[in-house]
Amino acid sequence: MVNPKPVDQLTEMEGLVLALLHRDGPLTAYEIKEVFRKSPSAFWSGSAGAVYPLVKRLEKRDILSSTDVSETRRPRREFTLTERGEQLMLAWLSDVERAVDPGYDPLRTRMQFAGMLEDQQREALFDAIADRIPSPASPAPGVGTEDLHRLWLEARRDWFSRFRAIFRR
Repeated sequence: MVNPKPVDQLTEMEGLVLALLHRDGPLTAYEIKEVFRKSPSAFWSGSAGAVYPLVKRLEKRDILSSTDVSETRRPRREFTLTERGEQLMLAWLSDVERAVDPGYDPLRTRMQFAGMLEDQQREALFDAIADRIPSPASPAPGVGTEDLHRLWLEARRDWFSRFRAIFRR
């Protein structure tokens, strides 16, 4: 495996796009955008203003290549990984230090300061959060994205419940 130079290091969104292309095969920018749009996390921007420039940048850096697959006057390009893109995707996927980084989590950020609220305000906030953290869906057969989301939601609900108990002592 090639260790990428710092200039070649991918952002999380770039790494995710490359992994999608590796797993799902050629995709258009629209199809990539739809994957982000359907994510339960608002962290991933599925806007055309984020995805379309991203794939163009990756193509310009020789990480992606594209093929015109237009069937009408409307242009349609499918993107695939180049050999370099494959190497960078594998380096991104195998980057343990970045994988274990806790990353951005607005709930965790706010909970650092929950003690600043009056007891009644904090309980009202905690009640509202507990009601809004989605309940995990029933597992689908096999292991896939839905299973990962279900496990993450279970862990998040458990974490929040345990965190809340600290204030009830």
